[in-house]
This record gives sequence, structure tokens and C-alpha cells, in this order.
Amino acid sequence: MNTLEQFQDFAKKNKQKIISNNKAVIYTRVSDVKQKDNTSLESQKEICTEFALRNGFEICAYFGGTHESAKTDERKAYKEMLTYVKRKKITNIIVHSLDRYSRTGGLAIATVEELKKKGIKVISISQNVDSDTPTGTFMQSFHLLYSRYDNDIRRDKTITGMRHRLMQGYYMGLAPLGYKNARNDKNVPIIIPDENAKLVRKAFLWKVDENISNADIVERLQMQGLKIYRQRLTDIFRNPIYCGLISHGLLEGKVVQGNHEPIISKNIFLKVNGIQAKNNQNYKHNRENENLPLKGFTKCKSCGSPLTGFIVKKKGIYYYKCKTTGCSCTKNTKSLHEQFEKILSHFEIDKKWIAPLKKQLQFTFEYYFKSKKDDTTALKNTLKGLLEKIEKIEERYVIGEIDTQLYQKFIKKFNIEKEQIEEEIKTNSLKSSNLDFYIDNCIKLFSNLNRLWKLGNYNEKQRLQKLLFPKGILYSKEKDEVQTLQLNPVMELVNCLSMNYNKNKSGQNLALASLSAVVTQEGFKPPTLRAEI
Repeated sequence: MNTLEQFQDFAKKNKQKIISNNKAVIYTRVSDVKQKDNTSLESQKEICTEFALRNGFEICAYFGGTHESAKTDERKAYKEMLTYVKRKKITNIIVHSLDRYSRTGGLAIATVEELKKKGIKVISISQNVDSDTPTGTFMQSFHLLYSRYDNDIRRDKTITGMRHRLMQGYYMGLAPLGYKNARNDKNVPIIIPDENAKLVRKAFLWKVDENISNADIVERLQMQGLKIYRQRLTDIFRNPIYCGLISHGLLEGKVVQGNHEPIISKNIFLKVNGIQAKNNQNYKHNRENENLPLKGFTKCKSCGSPLTGFIVKKKGIYYYKCKTTGCSCTKNTKSLHEQFEKILSHFEIDKKWIAPLKKQLQFTFEYYFKSKKDDTTALKNTLKGLLEKIEKIEERYVIGEIDTQLYQKFIKKFNIEKEQIEEEIKTNSLKSSNLDFYIDNCIKLFSNLNRLWKLGNYNEKQRLQKLLFPKGILYSKEKDEVQTLQLNPVMELVNCLSMNYNKNKSGQNLALASLSAVVTQEGFKPPTLRAEI
């Protein structure tokens, strides 16, 4: 008679290996860096260690020990802990309470179940449940779901409180540029203007009074000691906080009157954003007048004020006019345009020098990029050291070694430096494979300056003007002449090469050192304007 032992080779075996041992890790967490009650990091670690030793667990590592929110399982220490237990084949994770482990509810249950399939158990000291039994598994899942529910309740109360404070006109969060966080006489958190408020106000006024580009405003601010990027300046111009209002996602599309001191008036804010105040019949000011492309770009030499424009309706003739009261600087648009076109003609390339100019530009920019290669390496090393500083100060802040005020001061400084270095590395990293494309664009541009300007629409003319003459032009009524302030560095280089070729009449390659200095003085900024209109 056959026995069952003869059939053992046909039995289906469990291919998944479930390991069981007494090895354990301890995971601790607090949601607030200032938390000092019986669930503080020190208390959790001490209680969990005593529990492990009392029950014969071998403690292999400690994880957590920091301030991490449990609303998501994308926590650094949490992920490191899960990776460690899987790699080291550790089967026990000891926590003080299940809400210390996770507050993600269903996601936490799924993670625990996945760990359980590998033989890894989450052991909570506060909730004494046996997850090996159906009842214990149910209770563990219930506690994890309740932690999510409790977290949602807290979040709802917090949001309700924040929304209420915003509706009362109190700004919430880190103060924007130009303000600093403070407290009023009732110890209520508020924001007040700081030492940068005057510069922020100047930026708004420059935009309104002179209609200059954001790039020019950034340059002016940097000259006065405030380093800022164009994108951030754009955000400032769009933020009504500066005219005394508050806009926040929790206000659900509403704008409310704030309790803080405004840096600018509401009228100035609307003008910067191209909108007139309501008492001006909701009229949206049209800055783009095709007949006045040099408006704002041209400045009066006598007083430095940008020229605006007007029309004599009876004659249908447009004029440029100085904005300064008492200054009688007025110029017919046709005449001023002819003078500007004459300047453009001066910088146009003689067609017979196009071929040697292309070759010379290739040599010059290759020389420039070669000199920049070492700079880029040094910048990358500096950036690496700066990132280490940022990581270190964030770590010190998290573990409570430095307070919020000190952290905000230095993290702001480091981040500004980081942005500047990254921008410079990006500028230096123009690949030589694109060099021919940029040189062709340069040649096309400087061979057709007048044609491009005459045939372009208002925006195209403005872009071309600012590309060629970043700081605009001056008009002198006394001498009836136009003067340029600053040339685009590439334009200056091309002009320099053209003049040299006209002098030597040979088309031979010129000395690189002096020519590349024209580029390196301000950096290579290749034109991106369309070469054909």
C-alpha cells in the first residue's frame, strides 16, 4: 500500500521565503520640532528601547529622531528605515504608537500588509495588539485609520482658523520681500515693512514713471544692494500684499483688506499691472501705440525723464514729450524715428564683410568659451560647498540647534547665492554645437537692422530696441540729436570687428584678446529675436 510520503515531490511549496528573527529597529517621530510632552523623541526612544530589551529583541538601528510630518509616507527617515529592514532582513519595527508610524490611513494599512507578507511586523507599544491574529490585524488597521481621521480633523480645524485670520486681514506665513514678521501690542503675529521696503517701492515707481523693463529694474536694485531675479520681481509686481491687500489660496478667489502697512498705493499697483483705478471708468491703459515705439525707451537728456507721447488730433501728428513738468522737450515722431534709423544704419554690417565676420566671430566665441570652462568648474565646486551648507543648516534647524529667525536669515542668503551661481553656470554652458546658429542669427540681425525695425510691430520694435540698447537712448533738444547709452555686448563686438576690417582691408583674423574682452565684460547674450519679419 502506497504511503503519502511517496507523493511529497508533487506537493506545492511556498516560494516566498518568510524570515522570522528577533532583530528590530526603533522608529521615532514628532510632528513639531518644539514638541516636549511624553511623546517627545527622547521619551519615545527610551520607552521603545526598554520594551525591546525586556522582550528579548536585538536592536540593530534607530531611525527617525527628527521632525517629520506623517501626512505623507515620502519621509526621508521613514523611507530609509523601510529600505534598511528589507535589506538587512530585520523582522520587527518598534514604534511608540501607530500614529508615530504613519497617519496616511489606507496607504499605511497597505504598507503594513506588504511588510507582513515579508515577515516584517510593526509593533506598537501603546496599542498592544497581536497582528498575527484576525482580531489583532483589524485593531491595528483601525488605529491606523483613526490616526488618519484624527489628522484630517486637526487639519480642518487648522485651515478654518487660518481662513478666519486671513478674513480678518492678518497675513499668514513667512513675510514677503519688503516686510518682516513681528507682533503687535496684543502679541498677535503681523508683518511690518523692513529695510528693503524702500527699494520695493522704488521698483514699483520705476515701472510706473519710467516704464523700464524688469531686467533694468533688477540691475538698478542690485546696484543699490538688493539681489533679486526677474521672475521674483514679476511675482512682486503681481502680489497685492504691497498695496495693503491679502490674496491667499484659502480665501477661495477673494482679496481682502489687510491690517498691515502698505508699501505702495492701490493706484500704483494697478498702473504697474496695466490697469487704471475704477474712478477712471475701468479704462485699461493701452501702452502699445504703434505710432510711439520709442516711448519710455527714449529719455530726455536735460532731466533724465522718459519721453511719453501724444497726438495733435487736428493735424493727426504724433509727438514725443518729456514727462517732467516745466521741461519743454517735445519732438515730432517722424523726425525722431529718422534719427534712430540713422543710428541703426551706423551699426549695420557691410555685406562684403559677412564671410570674414562669421569666421572671426567663431574664433572669438570659441576663445571666450574656452576661458569660461575653468570658471564653470570653479563655480560648480562653489555650488557643491554651498549645497552642503544649506543641508547642514536645515539639519541644525530641524533638530532645534538654531531658532527660526536665524534659520530664515541664513537660508535666504544661501538660496540667493545658489540661484546666482546656477544662473552663471547656465550662462557659461552654451554648447559650441549651437554656436553656428547664434552666429548666423547675429549676422542676419546686424545686416537688416533698419528693415527689421521699420517692418516690425510695436512689440517687435520694443524687443529689438532693448536688445540692442539695454539702457535706452537719450534725446537732446538743445543739440537736436540722439545718443546711445549702452550697446549690447555682441553688437559692440560685431561693430568693433566691422571697423577693424574696414581699416585693414584684408579680412585676416584679428587679435582675439582685445576683442573677446568686449564679450567677457558683460557676458555673451546671443540674440533670440527673429531675424526676419
